[in-house]
Amino acid sequence: MEVRAYEATREKEWDAFVQTAKNGHFMFQRRYMEYHAHRFKDASLLFYHKQKLLALLPAHLDGQVLASHKGLTFGGILCDVSMTFALMQEVFSALKKYLRANNVTSVFYKAIPTCYHQIPASEDVAVLTVLRAKIVARDLVSVVDLTTPIKYYKGVRWGIQKARKAGLEIRKTNDVASFLQIMAGVLAGKYGLQTAHTAEELKMLLGAFPEQISLVCVFEGKQMLGGTLLFLTKRVVHAQYIGMSERGKELAATPFLLDSIFQFYRGKKQSFSFGTSQGGEYVNEKLLYFKESMGARALLQEQYLLHFD
Repeated sequence: MEVRAYEATREKEWDAFVQTAKNGHFMFQRRYMEYHAHRFKDASLLFYHKQKLLALLPAHLDGQVLASHKGLTFGGILCDVSMTFALMQEVFSALKKYLRANNVTSVFYKAIPTCYHQIPASEDVAVLTVLRAKIVARDLVSVVDLTTPIKYYKGVRWGIQKARKAGLEIRKTNDVASFLQIMAGVLAGKYGLQTAHTAEELKMLLGAFPEQISLVCVFEGKQMLGGTLLFLTKRVVHAQYIGMSERGKELAATPFLLDSIFQFYRGKKQSFSFGTSQGGEYVNEKLLYFKESMGARALLQEQYLLHFD
């Protein structure tokens, strides 16, 4: 097993592998990873077995820790259908040897949630368990199964009807500035937070990934009430942001929007992910209840810390 550091000359090879990986995601394409390259010191790795590319590890250096990946929703080793438990053990053995030679002592690892697997791809978690990696977080991710009938709570059904009677409309748009203005108000007012992306970054990503990223919003006439930024993979529709103005909340625009998205992607995707409502031991129970009222149930997103002896 040979380990090589990523460099720009390997971009095409890297991206081609991501597209065929059994747990791939467009977030691991170099164009996406590098939109915030100024924030993270890239330390991504490629693993070759018998001179054939076997696996990738999107990563950056965080002091003496190799992290995969604190700038992305999740990280982890990408692999194709040839990956087995024994080969994954060899990958981690080669990783340990490589990092020791470069004075890196630990690995922070965000495992890819199983809903993103094209076929089963948890060999990495199995090896981390054998190596006694410490689970440092196990966050609850809310996921809707789009392959079965979705049962909404009574209040959700009422809200959808209210929005329909108000004549609200759903449209794709590139008006990132208006959407982020609404999101800024939501995040600042509720959580004292800011959006992870700037308007310029979102415009760039929408242009670079028109098939994978779309901004879908609710309108009352010409007025945007809010919306969601969707990330689309082969199996999953993920809401990166969801936000509504006060007028949108008054007219129950959020359940109306989500119901329309669920219906559109039924038969086309397997799951809709709301992402997490949890940070460590804290669970935002009000937010989680809303997601459950829309039919979502729990899936785990695990984070590990592996120290080398």
